[in-house]
Amino acid sequence: MLAALLLLSLPANAAEAFRWLDADGQMHTLEEYRGKPVILHVWASWCGPCRNEMPELSRWILEHPDVPLLVVSVDESQKDAADFLKHKNIDAPLLLTDGREASSLGIRVLPSTLVFAGNGEVKRRMSGSQAWTDAAFNQALLKDIQP
Repeated sequence: MLAALLLLSLPANAAEAFRWLDADGQMHTLEEYRGKPVILHVWASWCGPCRNEMPELSRWILEHPDVPLLVVSVDESQKDAADFLKHKNIDAPLLLTDGREASSLGIRVLPSTLVFAGNGEVKRRMSGSQAWTDAAFNQALLKDIQP
């Protein structure tokens, strides 16, 4: 129980300080989403479970276009991540970070998904592949992002 509480209680500045690059090399932070819930999904092209869940995640993104979901790769090579997304026809922008940034959010397993409330608080943390097309999963996730 204590471990679960520790995982959910990130220092506010850790979430605010999390950074990633877009395909144009522009730096972004979660602070840009202040006041809005956001889902952060961290993956890598070399991660088997990440690769397996990506088609379902891509469908989820298409079915929920109004939900801010950031799909951030920890690949060292932008090309590897871009090639994977293109080869699998994944409709998600290319976003990159490094392992240190992911670790700052307590991410130790790939893939990992964090749901942030508008105030930056982590409402849900999920490690490993998720059943993005499962009705119960969707209901819980959509409830988490309600203001």
